[in-house]
Amino acid sequence: MPENYTPGYSANATEFMMHRTAQFHGAFFMPYLRPGMKLLDCGCGPGTITLGLAQAIFPGTVTGIDQEASQICIARENAAKQAINNVDFIEASVYTLPFPDNSFDAVFSHALFEHLQQPLQALRELLRVLKPGGEVGIRSPDWGGFLIAPSTPELEQALSYYKFLQQHNGGNVYVGRELRALLRQAGFTQIKVSASYQCYEPLSLATEYLALRIEASQKVEQAVEKGWADVQSITMMSRALREWSQHPDGFFAQSWCEVVGQKS
Repeated sequence: MPENYTPGYSANATEFMMHRTAQFHGAFFMPYLRPGMKLLDCGCGPGTITLGLAQAIFPGTVTGIDQEASQICIARENAAKQAINNVDFIEASVYTLPFPDNSFDAVFSHALFEHLQQPLQALRELLRVLKPGGEVGIRSPDWGGFLIAPSTPELEQALSYYKFLQQHNGGNVYVGRELRALLRQAGFTQIKVSASYQCYEPLSLATEYLALRIEASQKVEQAVEKGWADVQSITMMSRALREWSQHPDGFFAQSWCEVVGQKS
């Protein structure tokens, strides 16, 4: 099965990711951070969370890695704009980190493991670069906890179709509930789990991203040629998402699972 990053790297997808902050999306890991640490952020994207982590551990340093060169460029630009100098960004794969064993005091990753076909291999690589006694913090969504209102058959079809795209690309939309087991299998100890919800406001922040990704599947994955959907269905699903975003009672809450583990 191929492994691809389902959200892609369009301007809309990047804008969606840039609303993420360490204060909110990394809140579960903040109690484990201290000034002077050396921290690794895996799957940093445009770097908005990474920069918040850098401020939290100053004068320590943060290294952000991402497989996509365009995201590394944007992250560097964001760091320069904010004059945050205790951070660097490197193009790299979470499966083959370009660092020696025992390099970091802590490792963080947000919204990455739901896209990985081999999460256990990635976690073992995080364990390798983490110093003994250091902590890893992972946060991923779990599609089993979506709260949506008002629901329509067209809206449910749109969300099911996006879920299908992510699974086809090698991802696991239910990885959140599996994080504790995965960390234990990878060799981490002192594992602690938690869960939280994110309510999307405005609703259009999430729905436009989903609509554009569904529309892009017609070209990117050749969905029509492969028989996954027809043009009419893709148009209908995108319209349902955009109409939902304008509904006065529209509500979308996404569940996130968080796990912290230690290297013995």
